[in-house]
Amino acid sequence: MESYEFLIQSRRDDIDFINKIIEAYEGVGLIRTLDPQKGIINLIVTNDFKDVAREIIKDLNQNHVTAEIIEERPWQGNLY
Repeated sequence: MESYEFLIQSRRDDIDFINKIIEAYEGVGLIRTLDPQKGIINLIVTNDFKDVAREIIKDLNQNHVTAEIIEERPWQGNLY
């Protein structure tokens, strides 16, 4: 099964909340904080869940959380 990743720019204060939301959607993906000072996080999902993940991120933005997709691509195989 192939995987897909999103690089997300958020506010530092939103990282924990975004992590908890993704965890609440059990099985959607794995989230990692790449740079907590800059608010850069990485979300790895299977190809089956990439549209769901994109909608979650879009919904977060519409509800006062900063979560902007700065890049999305097939997963490069790094867990950072």
